[in-house]
Amino acid sequence: MASTQVAGGEATRRRLRPDKREAILRAAGEIFDIEGYERTSIDAVAAKSGVSKPTIYNHFGSKEQLFRDHVAYTAQVINARTSAAVHEIDPDCVQWREVLRHAALQLAECQRSDCSISLNRQLHAAVGRDPEVYQYVLDNAAGPILAMLADKFARLGETGRLDVADPDLTARQFLALISAELPEMSRLGTVAIDDESFTRAVDAGYETFLRAFASRHP
Repeated sequence: MASTQVAGGEATRRRLRPDKREAILRAAGEIFDIEGYERTSIDAVAAKSGVSKPTIYNHFGSKEQLFRDHVAYTAQVINARTSAAVHEIDPDCVQWREVLRHAALQLAECQRSDCSISLNRQLHAAVGRDPEVYQYVLDNAAGPILAMLADKFARLGETGRLDVADPDLTARQFLALISAELPEMSRLGTVAIDDESFTRAVDAGYETFLRAFASRHP
């Protein structure tokens, strides 16, 4: 029965209008965030998105897959802003330090958005039930951003501005450092961080990154 649902879903997936799919994912996200995974019903998602229950099952196959597609979709929405911040990094710019600092602030700002906080909360709640959901999000959303950032750091290494042995690791450590204080300061997203404290925390991480990676022989 389950395999029939999934097979039917693959056929319907190609016919479902993009705006209708987005409406379902948005509705699912709101309900998952408020009710949690266990209490969320497909009936509620169908009613909120204005589609039938069979339409959701035919397209997504199961509530588990609906949740996975919802978190991947939400991560991709966040990535639209994150990608813009990474694109601004110009490894050949004379003021590359200022440009990289600005990108750090923009990237950290994306992490404290309501959308990002909601996604992180849902992922933390879901990973115990479905350990693969985190990897699913990495593959569908976070992976491309890390690859873009790693490419920028590889170029900064080639220009002699940073000492970069492993661009992928450098990208991960950059993101970790600029956001290191934010979970504690925000009480895991439950308390707003004032702009001055936010900037000071991101700058502290950025300066630590430069001390570790800035070339000693530019």
